[in-house]
Amino acid sequence: MTSRKLATAVTGLTLALGVSACDNDLTSINQNPNGPTDVAAEYLFPQGVTSVVATLRGTGFDMTMTSLWAQHYAKIQYVDEDRYDIRPGSIDAWWSGLYSGGLQDLKQAVDKATAANKPNQVAASQIMRTWTFGVMTDLWGDIPYSEANAGDAADGTTTPKYDRQQDIYTGMFATLKDASDKITAGGAGFGNADPIYDGDMARWKKFANSLRARYAMRLSKRDPTAARAQLTAALAAGVFTSNDDGAALTWSAEPNVAPIYNNAKTRDDHRVSKTLVDTLKSLSDPRLAVYAQCTAVSAAAGGCDYIGVPNGLTSPAAIALGLTKTSKIGKVFHAAQAPSWLMDYAEVLFIQAEAAQRGWTAGNAATLYNAGIAASLSQNGVSASAIAAYVAQPKVAYSAATGLTQIALQKWIALYGQGSEAWAEYRRTGVPSLKAGPAAILPTVARRLTYPLSEQSFNKAARDAAIATQGADALTTRVWWDM
Repeated sequence: MTSRKLATAVTGLTLALGVSACDNDLTSINQNPNGPTDVAAEYLFPQGVTSVVATLRGTGFDMTMTSLWAQHYAKIQYVDEDRYDIRPGSIDAWWSGLYSGGLQDLKQAVDKATAANKPNQVAASQIMRTWTFGVMTDLWGDIPYSEANAGDAADGTTTPKYDRQQDIYTGMFATLKDASDKITAGGAGFGNADPIYDGDMARWKKFANSLRARYAMRLSKRDPTAARAQLTAALAAGVFTSNDDGAALTWSAEPNVAPIYNNAKTRDDHRVSKTLVDTLKSLSDPRLAVYAQCTAVSAAAGGCDYIGVPNGLTSPAAIALGLTKTSKIGKVFHAAQAPSWLMDYAEVLFIQAEAAQRGWTAGNAATLYNAGIAASLSQNGVSASAIAAYVAQPKVAYSAATGLTQIALQKWIALYGQGSEAWAEYRRTGVPSLKAGPAAILPTVARRLTYPLSEQSFNKAARDAAIATQGADALTTRVWWDM
C-alpha cells in the first residue's frame, strides 16, 4: 500500500461527511451538519479497516498485551500487563471500541455494498470483519458474533448473545468461503479507498482463503477432521503465493502513523523479550538484527550486543536492568510508515508445511518449511546467501522426527509484530515452552482475556450464559480450541 493511500482514504471520508452535510434545502436547517445520516461504503470501509487494525495492532492491545504474552516484547517500565495484571478500563475500551467502532463501520459497509450490488466491496468488508472476529474470539473465546451490530442502536444490539467459539469458527469458515466465491478478480472494489490492497481483488481473494487456512489449522487438536477439510478447501481455492500477497496496512503521516513510532515519541516502556533474543541467538538467526536494536551502551562503545528483558518482572527489577543496557524493538518497526501486518506469506507456507507433515496434503514438509523461513527472512531484508546459510545449519535443517516442533518455532519467530497470532500459536502448539515471569500474578502463561466489566452491567445475562458453558471468566480458562 502506498504511503499516501491511508491519508487519501481518511481525506475522502472527511469530504463525504462534509458533502452529506451540505444541503440548500431550508428544511434541513434543523439537521446536524456534523452528523450525516448516510455514508457510502467507499468511506465506511477505510474508516472501519483503519479502526480495527489500529486497535488490534496498536499501542495498547498488541504492544501492551498480546506481544508481551507471546514473549516477543517485554516491559522495562510500567510492567503490569507483562505480569498479567490488565487494567479493566483497557479491556472495556478494546471491546467497546471494536464493536461500536470498526466492526460497526464494516457491517454498514457490507449492507451499503449489498444494496448497491457491489459484490467485491461486500467481500472485502466481510473479510475484514472476519479477521477482526478471529482475533477477538481467539482472545476471549465466546463473544457476540451472530447478533453483533445487528440492531438499530449505534453500537448494534445492546444485549447480543454470546456465540460459542465452535459456532463462531463455523460461521467464519462460511463467510470466508462466501467472500472468496463472490469476488471477481478483475472487477471493481474500493479502489484507492482500500488501505490494504488498493482495490486489487485477486489479492483479497487470496487473503480470504489464507485466513480460512489459518483458522483451519487452529483446530488441529480440537477437531482434526474439520481442520483438514477446511484447510484442503482453502488451499484449493487459492492462497498467498508470494510476499507481495501479504495483507498489511502501511501507515502514512501524522496522525495516522505506525503504533511503535507513535509510542516511542513519548515513552520508552518496551524492550525485546529475553525469550525471543535468546532463541534467535541460539539459532544464529539474522532476524535478530532486524527485530532488535543494539544496546545503547554497546553501540556507544563501537560494538553491538543484543540483550533482552525477561517477561513478568517487578518494576524495580525491570528498571534495574538499565534502559541503555537492553535492546529496544528494531528500528524498522519504529518507522512512521512501518506496516501493521494482518497476515503474511510465511505463515501460509508454515501452515502448508504442517499440513504436509501431518499427512493432510501431498506437499513436501521440508520444502515448505524452508520456503516459509526464506519468505520471512526475505520480508525482513535478509539476503539470499544468508538465507541459504541459515537453513543449512544443523540446528535449523528440517528433520521429520522433530518437524512439527521446528515448524511451530519458526512460525512463532516469523509472527513477530503480530502478537495476537504468535500468542494463539503458542497456545495451540506449546512451542516455544514459555513460562510466566517471576512476578506474574499467574502460575502459567495466560490462556485468554477476561470479559469487560461493562458487560456485567449492560449484558449480564448473555455474559453469564457464556461463562456457564465456557468456564470461569479467568485468564487461565482455555478457549474451545485450546486443548
